[in-house]
Amino acid sequence: MSCTVDQLIDKCKQALKEKWQYVYGAKGTVLSRAQIDALRNLYGSNCVWWSDSDKAGKICCDCSGLPSSATGVMRGSAQYKSTAFECYPISQREPYMRGWAVWMKGHIGIYDGNNGYYAMDGSARNMVHYPLSKNKFTHIIKLCDVDYGQGVSTDKAPSAVASGGSYNAVVNFMYSVRIEDGRILPEVTNLNDYAGIRGKRITDLAIRCDQGSLWYQVHILGGDWLPKVAGCDWNDPENGFAGDNKVIDAVKVYYKTPQEMIQTQGYQQAQYRCSQINLGYGNWQYDDETRNGQNGFTGSFGKAIDRFQLF
Repeated sequence: MSCTVDQLIDKCKQALKEKWQYVYGAKGTVLSRAQIDALRNLYGSNCVWWSDSDKAGKICCDCSGLPSSATGVMRGSAQYKSTAFECYPISQREPYMRGWAVWMKGHIGIYDGNNGYYAMDGSARNMVHYPLSKNKFTHIIKLCDVDYGQGVSTDKAPSAVASGGSYNAVVNFMYSVRIEDGRILPEVTNLNDYAGIRGKRITDLAIRCDQGSLWYQVHILGGDWLPKVAGCDWNDPENGFAGDNKVIDAVKVYYKTPQEMIQTQGYQQAQYRCSQINLGYGNWQYDDETRNGQNGFTGSFGKAIDRFQLF
Protein backbone atom coordinates (compact mmCIF):
# COMPACT_ATOMS: atom_id res chain seq x y z
CA MET A 1 0.00 0.00 0.00
CA SER A 2 1.08 3.59 -0.55
CA CYS A 3 -0.54 7.02 -0.63
CA THR A 4 -0.36 10.26 -2.54
CA VAL A 5 1.07 13.48 -1.16
CA ASP A 6 -2.40 14.94 -0.66
CA GLN A 7 -3.52 11.83 1.22
CA LEU A 8 -0.48 12.07 3.48
CA ILE A 9 -1.08 15.75 4.23
CA ASP A 10 -4.80 15.06 4.79
CA LYS A 11 -3.88 12.37 7.31
CA CYS A 12 -1.69 14.89 9.15
CA LYS A 13 -4.53 17.42 9.20
CA GLN A 14 -6.90 14.72 10.45
CA ALA A 15 -4.53 13.82 13.29
CA LEU A 16 -4.25 17.49 14.21
CA LYS A 17 -8.03 18.00 14.19
CA GLU A 18 -8.66 14.83 16.20
CA LYS A 19 -5.89 15.74 18.66
CA TRP A 20 -3.93 12.51 18.41
CA GLN A 21 -1.78 11.83 21.47
CA TYR A 22 1.87 10.87 21.40
CA VAL A 23 2.76 7.50 22.89
CA TYR A 24 6.02 5.85 21.89
CA GLY A 25 5.36 2.62 19.98
CA ALA A 26 1.74 3.48 19.12
CA LYS A 27 0.62 3.51 15.48
CA GLY A 28 -2.56 5.55 15.24
CA THR A 29 -5.12 3.49 17.17
CA VAL A 30 -7.11 3.99 20.34
CA LEU A 31 -5.15 2.49 23.25
CA SER A 32 -6.31 1.29 26.64
CA ARG A 33 -4.40 2.01 29.85
CA ALA A 34 -3.27 -1.62 29.89
CA GLN A 35 -1.87 -1.30 26.35
CA ILE A 36 0.01 1.88 27.26
CA ASP A 37 1.39 0.21 30.38
CA ALA A 38 2.51 -2.71 28.21
CA LEU A 39 4.39 -0.35 25.91
CA ARG A 40 6.07 1.21 28.95
CA ASN A 41 7.14 -2.23 30.16
CA LEU A 42 8.54 -2.92 26.69
CA TYR A 43 10.35 0.37 26.00
CA GLY A 44 10.86 1.87 29.47
CA SER A 45 9.54 4.99 31.16
CA ASN A 46 12.03 7.25 29.39
CA CYS A 47 10.15 6.50 26.15
CA VAL A 48 6.62 5.92 27.46
CA TRP A 49 6.05 8.48 30.19
CA TRP A 50 4.04 7.65 33.30
CA SER A 51 1.72 10.53 32.38
CA ASP A 52 1.00 8.85 29.04
CA SER A 53 -1.36 6.49 30.86
CA ASP A 54 -3.80 9.40 31.03
CA LYS A 55 -4.08 9.23 27.23
CA ALA A 56 -6.01 5.96 27.43
CA GLY A 57 -9.17 5.96 25.33
CA LYS A 58 -7.67 8.38 22.76
CA ILE A 59 -5.98 7.83 19.40
CA CYS A 60 -2.29 7.37 20.14
CA CYS A 61 0.66 7.42 17.77
CA ASP A 62 4.40 8.01 17.67
CA CYS A 63 6.38 10.00 15.11
CA SER A 64 7.02 7.18 12.64
CA GLY A 65 3.46 5.97 13.07
CA LEU A 66 2.11 9.18 11.52
CA PRO A 67 3.33 8.51 7.94
CA SER A 68 2.71 4.79 8.47
CA SER A 69 -0.93 5.50 9.29
CA ALA A 70 -1.29 7.05 5.82
CA THR A 71 0.78 4.58 3.78
CA GLY A 72 -0.05 1.35 5.59
CA VAL A 73 3.67 0.49 5.69
CA MET A 74 5.23 0.25 9.13
CA ARG A 75 8.74 1.66 9.43
CA GLY A 76 10.79 3.27 12.18
CA SER A 77 12.30 6.72 11.70
CA ALA A 78 15.72 5.22 10.90
CA GLN A 79 14.15 2.88 8.33
CA TYR A 80 12.40 5.79 6.64
CA LYS A 81 15.77 7.45 6.09
CA SER A 82 17.56 4.28 4.97
CA THR A 83 14.84 3.51 2.39
CA ALA A 84 14.35 7.09 1.16
CA PHE A 85 14.58 7.78 -2.58
CA GLU A 86 16.42 11.04 -1.88
CA CYS A 87 18.00 12.65 1.15
CA TYR A 88 19.34 16.21 1.51
CA PRO A 89 20.39 18.54 4.31
CA ILE A 90 17.36 20.39 5.68
CA SER A 91 18.84 23.66 4.38
CA GLN A 92 18.21 22.44 0.81
CA ARG A 93 14.44 22.13 1.26
CA GLU A 94 12.23 23.71 -1.40
CA PRO A 95 8.47 24.33 -1.69
CA TYR A 96 7.95 21.49 -4.18
CA MET A 97 9.12 19.05 -1.47
CA ARG A 98 5.68 19.25 0.17
CA GLY A 99 4.95 15.81 1.61
CA TRP A 100 8.61 14.81 1.95
CA ALA A 101 9.69 13.96 5.48
CA VAL A 102 11.83 16.09 7.76
CA TRP A 103 14.18 13.91 9.76
CA MET A 104 16.63 13.94 12.63
CA LYS A 105 18.07 11.05 14.60
CA GLY A 106 15.17 9.52 16.50
CA HIS A 107 12.44 11.74 15.05
CA ILE A 108 10.50 12.31 11.84
CA GLY A 109 7.82 14.70 10.62
CA ILE A 110 6.11 15.71 7.36
CA TYR A 111 7.14 18.88 5.51
CA ASP A 112 4.24 21.20 4.62
CA GLY A 113 6.09 22.94 1.75
CA ASN A 114 6.07 26.28 3.57
CA ASN A 115 8.81 26.00 6.22
CA GLY A 116 6.57 24.11 8.60
CA TYR A 117 6.06 20.51 9.63
CA TYR A 118 3.42 18.12 10.93
CA ALA A 119 4.55 15.59 13.53
CA MET A 120 3.74 13.53 16.55
CA ASP A 121 6.21 15.68 18.44
CA GLY A 122 6.73 13.85 21.71
CA SER A 123 4.69 13.21 24.86
CA ALA A 124 4.64 16.87 25.90
CA ARG A 125 3.56 18.30 22.53
CA ASN A 126 1.57 15.45 20.96
CA MET A 127 0.34 16.17 17.38
CA VAL A 128 1.53 19.56 16.09
CA HIS A 129 1.83 21.73 13.02
CA TYR A 130 4.79 23.97 13.80
CA PRO A 131 7.41 26.11 12.05
CA LEU A 132 10.64 24.20 11.43
CA SER A 133 12.33 26.53 13.91
CA LYS A 134 10.53 24.65 16.70
CA ASN A 135 12.73 21.59 16.15
CA LYS A 136 16.21 20.59 15.00
CA PHE A 137 15.60 18.46 11.93
CA THR A 138 18.80 17.74 10.00
CA HIS A 139 17.55 16.25 6.72
CA ILE A 140 14.64 16.27 4.29
CA ILE A 141 13.90 12.93 2.64
CA LYS A 142 11.69 11.65 -0.19
CA LEU A 143 9.75 8.70 1.21
CA CYS A 144 9.65 5.50 -0.80
CA ASP A 145 6.06 4.73 0.27
CA VAL A 146 4.52 7.97 -1.06
CA ASP A 147 3.50 8.59 -4.67
CA TYR A 148 4.96 12.00 -5.50
CA GLY A 149 3.84 11.82 -9.12
CA GLN A 150 0.19 12.30 -8.23
CA GLY A 151 -1.75 14.46 -5.85
CA VAL A 152 0.93 17.13 -5.89
CA SER A 153 -0.17 20.73 -6.31
CA THR A 154 1.32 22.64 -9.23
CA ASP A 155 2.05 25.84 -7.33
CA LYS A 156 5.52 24.72 -6.36
CA ALA A 157 8.22 26.95 -7.78
CA PRO A 158 11.82 27.03 -6.61
CA SER A 159 12.98 29.95 -4.51
CA ALA A 160 15.10 31.23 -7.41
CA VAL A 161 13.67 34.03 -9.55
CA ALA A 162 14.15 33.90 -13.29
CA SER A 163 15.65 36.86 -15.09
CA GLY A 164 13.10 37.91 -17.67
CA GLY A 165 10.59 35.24 -16.75
CA SER A 166 8.87 33.54 -13.87
CA TYR A 167 7.05 30.33 -13.04
CA ASN A 168 3.92 30.28 -15.11
CA ALA A 169 1.59 27.33 -14.80
CA VAL A 170 0.05 28.27 -18.16
CA VAL A 171 3.16 26.85 -19.85
CA ASN A 172 3.65 23.17 -19.11
CA PHE A 173 6.91 21.38 -19.81
CA MET A 174 6.74 17.60 -20.19
CA TYR A 175 9.96 15.60 -20.21
CA SER A 176 11.32 12.10 -19.85
CA VAL A 177 14.70 10.37 -19.91
CA ARG A 178 16.28 7.11 -20.95
CA ILE A 179 18.75 5.59 -18.50
CA GLU A 180 21.78 3.45 -19.26
CA ASP A 181 19.95 0.12 -18.94
CA GLY A 182 17.75 1.18 -21.87
CA ARG A 183 14.58 2.00 -19.95
CA ILE A 184 12.57 5.08 -20.93
CA LEU A 185 11.08 6.42 -17.71
CA PRO A 186 7.57 7.91 -17.31
CA GLU A 187 7.04 11.48 -18.46
CA VAL A 188 7.09 14.24 -15.84
CA THR A 189 5.24 17.58 -15.99
CA ASN A 190 6.94 20.67 -14.56
CA LEU A 191 7.97 20.04 -10.95
CA ASN A 192 5.48 17.29 -10.15
CA ASP A 193 8.51 15.03 -9.84
CA TYR A 194 11.89 14.59 -11.50
CA ALA A 195 12.98 12.55 -14.51
CA GLY A 196 15.49 9.84 -13.65
CA ILE A 197 16.38 7.40 -10.91
CA ARG A 198 18.91 8.20 -8.22
CA GLY A 199 22.15 6.38 -9.01
CA LYS A 200 21.19 5.51 -12.61
CA ARG A 201 23.03 7.43 -15.34
CA ILE A 202 20.94 9.25 -17.95
CA THR A 203 21.73 8.72 -21.65
CA ASP A 204 18.93 10.52 -23.51
CA LEU A 205 16.35 13.25 -22.91
CA ALA A 206 13.05 14.21 -24.58
CA ILE A 207 11.21 17.48 -23.87
CA ARG A 208 8.04 19.14 -25.12
CA CYS A 209 5.86 22.08 -24.09
CA ASP A 210 2.20 22.90 -24.62
CA GLN A 211 2.73 26.52 -25.72
CA GLY A 212 5.52 28.15 -27.69
CA SER A 213 8.50 26.08 -28.75
CA LEU A 214 11.93 25.09 -27.54
CA TRP A 215 15.22 23.52 -28.47
CA TYR A 216 17.52 21.46 -26.28
CA GLN A 217 20.76 19.51 -26.46
CA VAL A 218 22.93 17.26 -24.31
CA HIS A 219 26.66 16.86 -23.77
CA ILE A 220 28.19 13.39 -23.91
CA LEU A 221 30.36 12.29 -21.00
CA GLY A 222 33.93 12.48 -22.28
CA GLY A 223 32.71 13.87 -25.61
CA ASP A 224 31.03 16.92 -27.13
CA TRP A 225 27.67 18.63 -27.41
CA LEU A 226 25.27 16.79 -29.68
CA PRO A 227 23.14 18.77 -32.18
CA LYS A 228 20.15 20.74 -30.95
CA VAL A 229 16.75 19.08 -31.30
CA ALA A 230 13.25 20.55 -31.10
CA GLY A 231 10.94 17.54 -31.23
CA CYS A 232 9.76 15.05 -28.63
CA ASP A 233 9.32 11.54 -30.01
CA TRP A 234 11.30 8.52 -28.82
CA ASN A 235 10.71 6.91 -32.23
CA ASP A 236 12.48 9.77 -34.03
CA PRO A 237 16.28 9.49 -33.54
CA GLU A 238 16.93 12.58 -35.68
CA ASN A 239 14.86 15.26 -33.96
CA GLY A 240 12.73 13.48 -31.34
CA PHE A 241 15.15 13.39 -28.43
CA ALA A 242 18.61 14.56 -27.43
CA GLY A 243 21.19 11.84 -26.96
CA ASP A 244 22.96 8.95 -28.65
CA ASN A 245 22.45 6.20 -26.07
CA LYS A 246 25.62 7.39 -24.33
CA VAL A 247 25.93 8.73 -20.80
CA ILE A 248 25.44 12.50 -20.62
CA ASP A 249 26.88 15.04 -18.20
CA ALA A 250 25.19 18.34 -19.19
CA VAL A 251 21.94 19.68 -20.62
CA LYS A 252 20.98 22.94 -22.31
CA VAL A 253 17.37 24.08 -22.89
CA TYR A 254 16.02 27.24 -24.53
CA TYR A 255 12.35 28.26 -24.54
CA LYS A 256 10.97 30.47 -27.34
CA THR A 257 8.13 32.63 -26.02
CA PRO A 258 5.27 33.09 -28.52
CA GLN A 259 4.40 36.67 -29.44
CA GLU A 260 0.92 36.56 -27.92
CA MET A 261 2.38 35.43 -24.60
CA ILE A 262 4.99 38.19 -24.65
CA GLN A 263 2.18 40.72 -24.89
CA THR A 264 0.26 39.29 -21.92
CA GLN A 265 2.84 37.53 -19.74
CA GLY A 266 6.20 38.83 -20.87
CA TYR A 267 9.15 36.70 -21.91
CA GLN A 268 9.33 33.29 -20.27
CA GLN A 269 12.36 31.07 -19.78
CA ALA A 270 13.09 27.40 -19.36
CA GLN A 271 14.33 26.93 -15.80
CA TYR A 272 16.05 23.63 -15.17
CA ARG A 273 18.64 21.75 -13.16
CA CYS A 274 20.19 18.30 -12.80
CA SER A 275 22.00 16.25 -10.18
CA GLN A 276 25.26 14.41 -10.44
CA ILE A 277 25.16 10.72 -9.55
CA ASN A 278 23.91 10.27 -5.96
CA LEU A 279 24.43 13.95 -5.15
CA GLY A 280 22.16 16.95 -4.66
CA TYR A 281 20.89 19.23 -7.39
CA GLY A 282 22.98 21.99 -8.91
CA ASN A 283 21.77 25.58 -9.21
CA TRP A 284 18.85 26.50 -11.44
CA GLN A 285 19.80 27.45 -15.00
CA TYR A 286 17.67 29.85 -17.07
CA ASP A 287 17.67 29.14 -20.82
CA ASP A 288 21.30 29.40 -21.99
CA GLU A 289 22.17 32.46 -19.89
CA THR A 290 25.79 32.94 -18.86
CA ARG A 291 25.38 35.87 -16.48
CA ASN A 292 24.94 35.97 -12.70
CA GLY A 293 27.16 32.92 -12.23
CA GLN A 294 25.33 30.74 -14.75
CA ASN A 295 27.20 28.45 -17.15
CA GLY A 296 24.70 28.44 -20.00
CA PHE A 297 23.77 24.83 -19.15
CA THR A 298 23.16 22.55 -16.19
CA GLY A 299 25.65 19.86 -15.24
CA SER A 300 29.42 19.54 -15.05
CA PHE A 301 31.64 18.09 -17.77
CA GLY A 302 33.06 14.75 -16.74
CA LYS A 303 30.36 13.98 -14.16
CA ALA A 304 27.36 11.86 -15.16
CA ILE A 305 23.86 12.93 -14.13
CA ASP A 306 20.99 10.87 -12.76
CA ARG A 307 18.06 13.29 -12.31
CA PHE A 308 16.66 16.26 -14.23
CA GLN A 309 13.97 18.86 -13.52
CA LEU A 310 12.43 21.55 -15.72
CA PHE A 311 9.66 24.11 -15.50
